[in-house]
Amino acid sequence: MESELADITQLIFRSDTKKIDRPPFVHNWVRFNHPTELSTVKSIVSFMTGTPQISYAAGQPIIRDRIALKLDRDTALKAALNNGHKKSRPYVAEYVNAFYDYDDVRNYSGKPSYDQYVAPYSISRDTRIPVKPLIVISEAGVLKPIFIVGWATMPLTLFQRRLLMTVLEDAVFSLTDFQDSPGEFICFPRAKGTGSGRYAEVWNRGDFVLLTESEMKDQTELYLRALATAKSIVAGTTPTEAPSQTERTSVDQTQTGDLFGKRW
Repeated sequence: MESELADITQLIFRSDTKKIDRPPFVHNWVRFNHPTELSTVKSIVSFMTGTPQISYAAGQPIIRDRIALKLDRDTALKAALNNGHKKSRPYVAEYVNAFYDYDDVRNYSGKPSYDQYVAPYSISRDTRIPVKPLIVISEAGVLKPIFIVGWATMPLTLFQRRLLMTVLEDAVFSLTDFQDSPGEFICFPRAKGTGSGRYAEVWNRGDFVLLTESEMKDQTELYLRALATAKSIVAGTTPTEAPSQTERTSVDQTQTGDLFGKRW
């Protein structure tokens, strides 16, 4: 593994370990996780040393306003094309337009609840993963956390999907208010083929087999080891011992900020 790790140093263009100390939201964090430690190290180093080229952050409040306030499509697209990073605007407009196509069929009708709800998932004393739905609505008497992301491709493996849904189950759906909720996780990848548009890919609770408690413990410990190694690679130092998974602690929800601006 040492010889392979040496190749990872080619990814390093600037030393920046701070980015990983405040991990992105859970749907992005799972992309760093793999069944093998080496692949996990590579993904973490790539994140720490890279810069997102496209941000979908400007699309999130637009879509939230569509669900909560029934914002019309024309106004939404104008907002998408006039806000956020200029390079990202066409992609944000494409994302927003795809959501409107989906909502023409889905027709969200619930009332917003739990404004700016965040449920941090703590994997160690120093590492907390923000779990934040775009919006929580009350629909037909059931509270539904809605997770929506702007990915133009579906980057998650089956293992990563299972990991994501396991964290959501633990951090959100285990709570009394959400135990009967189907929840929704939605992304809008492009269909295959030249000139193809985006389509809605929707997951609900029960669509994937959750990781067992033992599997989650093993993956958490693997991630923490990989994180310690990745930080050392970027900093150019000798790897230090990763904190144990048993050091997990509860976190005040108000301590975790909104990181929707970081899009991977």
